[in-house]
Amino acid sequence: MKTGQPTRRHAAAVWRIIRRAAAALRAVNDEQVLMWEVFGRSSRVPPDRDGALAWVPSLDGPRLTGDQLPIPDDAGVGHGP
Repeated sequence: MKTGQPTRRHAAAVWRIIRRAAAALRAVNDEQVLMWEVFGRSSRVPPDRDGALAWVPSLDGPRLTGDQLPIPDDAGVGHGP
């Protein structure tokens, strides 16, 4: 009598299930990594952007810099605080 035959079939079936589950988890992980990479790229501003104004990252948050920034009326010389 062959008692090892059903055990081998059962073990092979279990390993097939494990391999399929691992492949599915790998595919889900790849999708999540791609999503985060695209999200990270979409929130960046290219440094060599054409135009007069650009958002520049700073420690206080994004800051608008450029040649055509509006000058406030009280920005004259000689005015005290």
